[in-house]
Amino acid sequence: MAQERALHFVSARHGFGTIAEDGGEVCHNFVFTNTSDKPIVVLDVTGGCSCTKAVFPRQPILPGKGDKIEICFDPMNQPEGEFFRKIVVTTSQGRQTIAITGNIIPRKKSTAEQYPLELGQGVRIEVNYHSFGYVEHGKAIRSSFGVINTTDRTLSLHLIPSDESGLLDINYPTKLSAHQSAVIDFGYSLTAGCNRYGTLQEVLYVDIDGIRSPYPLIINGIAIDSRNNSTDKEWQKVQLSENFIKFGTLKHSKTAVTRTITVHNIGLEPLIIRHIECNNKAFDVKLKGSAVVKSDCSSLIEVSINPSMADFGATVGEIMIITNDPQQPSKRLKVTAIVEK
Repeated sequence: MAQERALHFVSARHGFGTIAEDGGEVCHNFVFTNTSDKPIVVLDVTGGCSCTKAVFPRQPILPGKGDKIEICFDPMNQPEGEFFRKIVVTTSQGRQTIAITGNIIPRKKSTAEQYPLELGQGVRIEVNYHSFGYVEHGKAIRSSFGVINTTDRTLSLHLIPSDESGLLDINYPTKLSAHQSAVIDFGYSLTAGCNRYGTLQEVLYVDIDGIRSPYPLIINGIAIDSRNNSTDKEWQKVQLSENFIKFGTLKHSKTAVTRTITVHNIGLEPLIIRHIECNNKAFDVKLKGSAVVKSDCSSLIEVSINPSMADFGATVGEIMIITNDPQQPSKRLKVTAIVEK
């Protein structure tokens, strides 16, 4: 420990106070003394972020002598509010840390920065993709996309679904006045005890004055049971016999090949296999055992590949198994094959 503290800093922490995002770099000199009985070389100073830069002495620091490490911080494009950056000083005697803190006041961003994606006809949007992750039964969940009309005329908007779950609630402005900003508000609200599980996927194209945007809005989530009433002792816990199935090399003309995996319940309460799906049509997945798996019991899932439905070369798929395990509601199984003529 004595070696790690061989450099004694007058202060190992500096606060820059409140700074403007567009105010340019701020710098501080961390003054130190070599308190050991040996020369020390500063080998590197790293801040873990491109926003911090360091200038440090390259020559050995003799015992009892001192020097400084200059740390500069660039707040441009850094998040608004308080920041903390730990800086690691690596020397020939070990590692020490110093730190800088402060509070960033954001600059006024341009329209293009606030709405970086051009949908066409002068309409811009913050982002066109949102994943809710897990969407629990009995819970409402919502989000939004910000949009703006950058033109001097009123524009009409209409959303055209290309792929939809039928469960999305979405509200959007049908007209945008000149330079008007608005939000497209959307969400899911699955009723408690509903029978919908697995992937919820929405692909919505934006029609602007009769012209379709080349970029769709994509919204998705994974429908699962509510996890409100679960405790450690009540958990159903799913375990798969394997997480990767390799079918190897198959002829395109070959008949279907099948593998079987085991779904084991290592929890104390009954495990229910709610839903199984695969994102590749060349693979077929079927539940061959019971959907309700008692504690310390198992069920079977059959995974097949039809080579004639696969493209030549490497074929990859992902199987998702939805259960009432509150810790791991979805388990994913990767399947691969190489299809030849």
